Amino acid sequence: MSERCNCHAEGLATFILGALVGVAVGVLIAPAKGETTRRKLKRWAEDAYEEGKEELEEHARELKERVMGHAEEIKGKMADHARLAKERASELKEKFSAKAEELKQQALDKTEDLRGRAADELEKAAKKIR
Repeated sequence: MSERCNCHAEGLATFILGALVGVAVGVLIAPAKGETTRRKLKRWAEDAYEEGKEELEEHARELKERVMGHAEEIKGKMADHARLAKERASELKEKFSAKAEELKQQALDKTEDLRGRAADELEKAAKKIR
């Protein structure tokens, strides 16, 4: 991208330099009056300005289109990444929820087992005391 821009800038600079040299040579060899020459130079400068302005506007439009195209491409990629991240987060949530439920059930089972053992031990201790 920068190579293309540099190439256009060099081409434009070369064009402007050539035009200035051409004008200088034309003024030196022109047989017209000073007023006529100034009028021609003014017209030429206005025309050159308009051409340069149009070319610059065209390059600006092209650059804007390219930037917008890249922006849309990046926006699409970001949306894809966001969707994939959301899916992965959902998968992890399900996985961890299932593991948490499993651990909860194991804890309840152990608690029930300990209650049963404690009740048995209390019953044994109560029989010994009686």
